[in-house]
Amino acid sequence: MKSLALLLVMLTACSRGPAHGSQTDAPAGPDGDPLDGTGGSGDGLPAPIAAGDFSHALDKAYIRAPQTWIDDAGFETKWSMMLGTPIDFLGAADSAFHADLASRPVALPGGEVICHGDAKLDNFGWVQAGGSGEFSDLDFDDAGACPAAADILHYLLATDLLFGDPALDEVAVTAYVSTLTAASNATAIDPTGRPVWDDVRTKGVDKATAHKRLTLGGEVQVATSAEVAAVDALVASDARFATMVLDVARDVHVDGGSAGLRRFWVLLEDAQHPRTIIELKELAIPGTELGPHSVTYDDATRFDVLKPYWWGVAAPSDHFAVSLLGARFLARDRFTRTTPKSATMTAAQISNMVAAEASLLATKHRAAWAAFAPDAVAPWLRASAATLTARWRAAYTAAGGV
Repeated sequence: MKSLALLLVMLTACSRGPAHGSQTDAPAGPDGDPLDGTGGSGDGLPAPIAAGDFSHALDKAYIRAPQTWIDDAGFETKWSMMLGTPIDFLGAADSAFHADLASRPVALPGGEVICHGDAKLDNFGWVQAGGSGEFSDLDFDDAGACPAAADILHYLLATDLLFGDPALDEVAVTAYVSTLTAASNATAIDPTGRPVWDDVRTKGVDKATAHKRLTLGGEVQVATSAEVAAVDALVASDARFATMVLDVARDVHVDGGSAGLRRFWVLLEDAQHPRTIIELKELAIPGTELGPHSVTYDDATRFDVLKPYWWGVAAPSDHFAVSLLGARFLARDRFTRTTPKSATMTAAQISNMVAAEASLLATKHRAAWAAFAPDAVAPWLRASAATLTARWRAAYTAAGGV
């Protein structure tokens, strides 16, 4: 029954999308033609998303079906963690978000872009991809080609589920549409939050290690001898890693979108590289693959496309794909990125970050909305986001969320 449910989800999600292709380089830019064929009249947006557009329940079975990498016992643990807060619920169900949105009988307006895929406040942040670092996309787990409308709607939904503040919802819509109007209108991130990268690495390594060993406890657990041997062999065969492995440990996650996927921490250094921890994170099918898309980035060149697109640099020695233990993994330095934590931020800092993140999405989406006037896009987004927010909050409550 589980495999049948998965098949139904996949067929529903992709039935209206064009056939999958492959892409090794980021496109120069989407053509901007609306999917409803209005040809740029500026007032041809379809009706906003409505509750009646969905013919299935957004329930446990629907959310479970596309998560094929996790066993039933693991999903039960994950499900209980999802019910902690509304944003936890969405954060662990990104594949279901894209499939659910794509199941509607009317296509989303606007063109296709390389989407963030899981846009929410703490999936952006500072990344040291060259120079002093930039504020950008930090999480490529669900990135890929999708309608720009799906990307911004995920961000608006996540903002509401995280904060429950209509004023912040409006900050996001306003910043997004303003940036669609003119790129120069984009809200800049407050630069005072830029990290001191040497401190990030030094403090991070000190906190996570003792006597050249990873400190065990909580999610950080002992790796098996076979796992250690496989990691040692990988490092020895790939020049992108520092050469001296000091320790290897498992990083076990039972919550979040990647619960059930394997992770390892590798403590390593050599004469040319400072001591650091490389995270090896098993990859699954990106959430964007469950929605309509004309190309796929779920292949060996995935990060060669995503890094230049979002960061502006290739960053060849960070965020790259490797093969380990018969599966695909992402290798990334734990101390070349910093994730914002809203609990430690002031109201002004949160508002600035919401606006800056929405603006960043809009800079990547502008061509996709070129056929429509921004003042028509704004009310469509507000109404559609309100429907999705009500749908996801109701699903969370019906599942037993507190």
